[in-house]
Amino acid sequence: MKNYYYILLLLSTFYACKKNPDQKTDEDELKPVVMVDELLSNQDKWWTYQYNRISLSSDFEPIDTSFNVIPKGKFLWELTSGNFVPIEMESDSLKTYKLYAIPTQSKNEISQIIKNLAKSEFQFYLMEGKPFPEFKAKNMEGEVIDQNNLIGKTTVLKTWFINCKACIKEMPELNKLVDRYENENIQFISLALDEKKDLEKFLEKTEFNYAVLPEQKDLIQEALKLNAYPTHIVVNKSGKIVKVLSKGSDLIAYVKEFMKNPDKELEVNSIPPPPPPLP
Repeated sequence: MKNYYYILLLLSTFYACKKNPDQKTDEDELKPVVMVDELLSNQDKWWTYQYNRISLSSDFEPIDTSFNVIPKGKFLWELTSGNFVPIEMESDSLKTYKLYAIPTQSKNEISQIIKNLAKSEFQFYLMEGKPFPEFKAKNMEGEVIDQNNLIGKTTVLKTWFINCKACIKEMPELNKLVDRYENENIQFISLALDEKKDLEKFLEKTEFNYAVLPEQKDLIQEALKLNAYPTHIVVNKSGKIVKVLSKGSDLIAYVKEFMKNPDKELEVNSIPPPPPPLP
């Protein structure tokens, strides 16, 4: 009985949407921005497109295979099956992604990548609207920082470690973001895995303008349940997570838009976690 109730709850939440669930977009007006068959016939070409053009953490209009507008949570959940890829559609307004079935001959090459990406994005999506977890840490100067320091300001956090090449590569652009908002009500904090002494040596040679909290494995991996580096988290003035992103470029674009209206009311993405897969 509990399982039956849980399934009903899951399905009803997935299909709950502000728009009419039966609403269909105009197939004649919505066209993919790429040649889909050609794209999916080449893994390297697809991955270049996926990495540079698709941002599942951004705000977009989700379309299913039948051109129905569906909730974003449902869209991401479908991607976790590994049977679909998101393709950007031509649109004059909000960015629009449509689910396209992966051809049988491409499934072994592309499906697993999409599945892993979608699982992370689905997790990020479920974090939005939730309070940032309680924590207590010391920064590089020995000052105690906890969740109360996140109240009253917009906070941007980054998870990283010294030997993470992707984490280091994006630091110059993140430094420009800090410079851009240094006189506004926003703070930048990084959660590092490394010990203080190692971080001191690293920061002598590499400029990084975020405040650094050393040895944050427990907060990152246990409290936040994050295992991908870097991960970026935006927290609003009330201490609630508003966005979780994997790429610095997506973070920069999001912060620029968010800071135009940092007091915007936030909706909680209350989709329950998916049930375990069938044996």
